[in-house]
Amino acid sequence: MRSDRSDARVVRLNAEMFPVSETERRLLDLYGVTPIEIEAARPEQIIPHVRDAEAVCVVSAKLPVEVVDSLDACKLISRIGNGTDRIDVAQATERGIIVSNVPDFSTEEMADHVLGMILLLGRQIPRMQKYMMEGRFAQARTESLQLRRLSNLTLGLVGWGDSAIAVTRRALPCGLQVIATRRDLSKPSPEADELGVEMVELDDLLTRADFVSLHLPLSAGTRGLLNRQRLALMKRGAYLINASRGDIVDEQALAEMLHSGHLGGAGLDTFGVIEIFGETEGPPTHPVVTAESVIATPHVSALSVDSSRIVATGSVQNLVCVLNGHMPPPDQIVNRDVVPRSPLKPYDPALLEE
Repeated sequence: MRSDRSDARVVRLNAEMFPVSETERRLLDLYGVTPIEIEAARPEQIIPHVRDAEAVCVVSAKLPVEVVDSLDACKLISRIGNGTDRIDVAQATERGIIVSNVPDFSTEEMADHVLGMILLLGRQIPRMQKYMMEGRFAQARTESLQLRRLSNLTLGLVGWGDSAIAVTRRALPCGLQVIATRRDLSKPSPEADELGVEMVELDDLLTRADFVSLHLPLSAGTRGLLNRQRLALMKRGAYLINASRGDIVDEQALAEMLHSGHLGGAGLDTFGVIEIFGETEGPPTHPVVTAESVIATPHVSALSVDSSRIVATGSVQNLVCVLNGHMPPPDQIVNRDVVPRSPLKPYDPALLEE
């Protein structure tokens, strides 16, 4: 049974950049939680608001070690989303703070976005539209004669989690051959067997694939994984798709290979060299997005009416569990080895009944 926790100090960051959604507001009201909503980006701006918070809810704000160290009363950092690379999870674990997320809220949206980029790049539709509007019809015909049908091309997936599997299920009906790689190639994969996906070493994948799509979280092990040497292994004219995290790729090397023509193009939704969630906005000038062969979107591959509803529901439910003295759902706990600073009972789904 839920207790009245209207007295709980809950701080909801990103109040202006990512305002509380209608679903989130409805559920917070239903469960009797009134968060303090603030917009703060730098640690010195965040710390005064969160020092005595029982829970901190965050969309895109960074919570580095100095912010986590200031959380003297916090039981939960609730990520309203999936990736936690902007949160010092190790320090939170050390301090007994649970970090939760909503891991699969946008799997379908991301897969749709990736497939869309593959189709746009494979048929060079943005460039053909540009030629159409400029009246360069002959050039469009000449360049289109260099394109190849998808059924003669190979898609290589770096990572083999839910999003990669969802992309595969969309790509196979388009005729693409699919290969994939992951950290442990010896681990059985019923999904790969079912879909006929060949598991290969990363370097082998890079030399064989016409499209390379990244499906990895950002971590110490994946940062810079596609460095200059690995990018050079890709086929001349191949395409890179990145809707994971920009810092997985050496973006300066990628820019050079795009401008030189070694790579045929890229579809990019995430960036390390561009602060998409910065305090100011303006036209990007980095060469990784100015190449004519690049389709770039501002980290929107996860967004839809449906995913917004799912992520709001999951994040509020994580919050309600902890405020009522229980662990969140096990699959929504990021640091599963954490020893909570305040004893918590096991997850109880009855807490979430509306």
